[in-house]
Amino acid sequence: MRKNIIIFITIASILLIFGFSIDHNFGRSYHHFLTKSTDLSKENVENIYLNEEIDNEKIVSKYGKISNLSQDNVLYNYYFLNENIEIATDKDDNKIIRFVVNDKNVKTEKGIKIGDKEDKVVKLYGDNYYTRLEQGVNIIGYVDKEKNWSIEFWLEENDRVDFYRLDYNFME
Repeated sequence: MRKNIIIFITIASILLIFGFSIDHNFGRSYHHFLTKSTDLSKENVENIYLNEEIDNEKIVSKYGKISNLSQDNVLYNYYFLNENIEIATDKDDNKIIRFVVNDKNVKTEKGIKIGDKEDKVVKLYGDNYYTRLEQGVNIIGYVDKEKNWSIEFWLEENDRVDFYRLDYNFME
């Protein structure tokens, strides 16, 4: 009996260590499920919010009529508002479901901008975050489970924000 307990503990320990070592490689939905919620309801990009239509007066007056696709994507329509802010809409409507921001002059609601260090992100957004790896890039992310939104900060090698994405949790 004692031998079985030792074997069980050894196998469980190995699985636990292995699990923690690959945790950052799992996809967004895995992390969204496990991460505690952070209020992101005030997050916007230049006073434009998720779920706004790209042809509303506020957007058209600032950026002009948005119609040229910025990339070929089978899931979503992507457009540039300007060369440093890209948005995505669902294929079925014109509502914004993602922002991709790499404009040094555009801050998040809590004041993070491109070039800020990871520790500033954590200081301003709090400890309820996940980390993951995609395309060889370290990412720190926050989830708002009530709004079904997330914000991810993609970090350069020196732990500085290279760009950030604000989007719905269902986005791939």
